[in-house]
Amino acid sequence: MAAPPTTDQDEVPDLVGHTLPGGWAVLRHIAEGGMAHVYEGQKADGVRGAIKVLHTHILGKPELAFRFRREGEIVESIKSPHVPQVLARGKDERGRPFMVFEFVEGLELTKILDEHVRLPPAVALEITLQMCEAVRVAHLAGIVHRDMKPDNVIIVGPLSAPVVKVLDFSVSKDEDLALTQQGHVMGTPCYMALEQALGEPITPLADIYSVGAILYDMLTGRPPYEPDEPGRVLAALLSKEPPRAIDLNPAIPPVLATIVETAMARSPKKRYPFIESMIEALRAASTSITQNDVSETLPPPEPTFLANPAPEERAATFEPVPDSVSRRRRGPCSNVSMAVVVIGALLLLLVAAAVIFGSRR
Repeated sequence: MAAPPTTDQDEVPDLVGHTLPGGWAVLRHIAEGGMAHVYEGQKADGVRGAIKVLHTHILGKPELAFRFRREGEIVESIKSPHVPQVLARGKDERGRPFMVFEFVEGLELTKILDEHVRLPPAVALEITLQMCEAVRVAHLAGIVHRDMKPDNVIIVGPLSAPVVKVLDFSVSKDEDLALTQQGHVMGTPCYMALEQALGEPITPLADIYSVGAILYDMLTGRPPYEPDEPGRVLAALLSKEPPRAIDLNPAIPPVLATIVETAMARSPKKRYPFIESMIEALRAASTSITQNDVSETLPPPEPTFLANPAPEERAATFEPVPDSVSRRRRGPCSNVSMAVVVIGALLLLLVAAAVIFGSRR
């Protein structure tokens, strides 16, 4: 097999048709992210994998290259059926690190919500339970995900019997990950805990907030803070409570609304103290929430990272949702770095100053 081309144009996938060390034949290009290309690969024994190959220009950025390598090490330490496992790691002939993950065929939760808007409470509860199980195993390994959001949740199979896979531990925190030192903030504002937005030390309680925010989204048809410019979302997060989930959707079972409010408490001390506590609350709630004849099925799932089937190919049986909660595109609610957080913090100070000034008049 000839060596891969030596072009430095990372935007051009160059490994299709080649075989990587370990016998991984690269079948096709799936997607491109900020740090890596993703390919589908297969070994001679038929095992399939999603291959992430680091961009060449990242090699000269030690912090980002470290994050890529550390993601593989972190995922290897999380043994859960709800986290795609690492099958192999190595370097291609150009010296670019690659990782091979378990190939997951499913749909991003974001895509499902974009179509269905809201999910039945029993479905939302089951998806949340499985997310919590993934997070529980990560926390036991000393790892905080830090970026739980619908984009990082893959649903395999029909919604009546979903199997959840949690992706992207690339910004995760463990005890020796220097990238997550105090004051360095990464994450997605729409689902981010207040303390994370403020650049405070991150604990497992931040993941509990984010899982609660995803449950909020599934039940109400919108994130707690609707996507807009990241700075505006962040300013809203820093300055006010989101609308109560049950106010947006009065049909939410009260027990589930209470779980959302507890998980999303602005003060970490008022949240569930451990993810196990949230799991217990969800399991207790499941005894009173039935499937409500959830007959929604999905077609044979598309591989993750690929465009999803057109909406008409996945006709839903869900009740219609009022136009007032129609979804917005989620693009603007993207990951943020410390620069955006500093702007948000300044906005918070301005809001606080305005409140104090107003109270003295």
